[in-house]
Amino acid sequence: MKAWVAQYYPGTKVAITEYNWGALDDINGALAQADVLGIFGREGLDLATIWGEPQPTQPGAYSFRMYRNYDGAGSRFGDVSVSSASSDQGQLAVYGAQRSSDKALTLMIINKTGGDLTSPLSIGGFNSSGTAQRYTYSPGDLTSIVRGGDLAVDRCTIEATYPANSITLLVLPRR
Repeated sequence: MKAWVAQYYPGTKVAITEYNWGALDDINGALAQADVLGIFGREGLDLATIWGEPQPTQPGAYSFRMYRNYDGAGSRFGDVSVSSASSDQGQLAVYGAQRSSDKALTLMIINKTGGDLTSPLSIGGFNSSGTAQRYTYSPGDLTSIVRGGDLAVDRCTIEATYPANSITLLVLPRR
């Protein structure tokens, strides 16, 4: 779409309007919504408007909170996209962005499978050590985003297990 717009309508913004992948009242819909938000950010979409937003207590609403207010205090996913991917985005999707405000690296990991997945996460081009904060939304508690224990960052690698059908946000402060 962006190539087409650049060729025929240079300078025009790109939007996807009135989309809805459905099932916002279910964890599957929440996973799809979190995934599509990651894709929109990665691809540099200028505007997206969901048709029929989820109710505040529905799982789909938590997908938005994971990006826009994961700690209940207004903390957000980064605003500058960084290259991020897993070896199988269809099972374990990874999206990354750096926050302009504090230079923290934020990584959204979506486990789309019915089983827990353990995977090392390699971080290149980012000077961080110590720990990564972890926030997870999963069927284990569909009423809140759970602040999990911090994860050690060892030689630019994080070892973690991502619960089945979950959305996990890792926040790595800039050191």
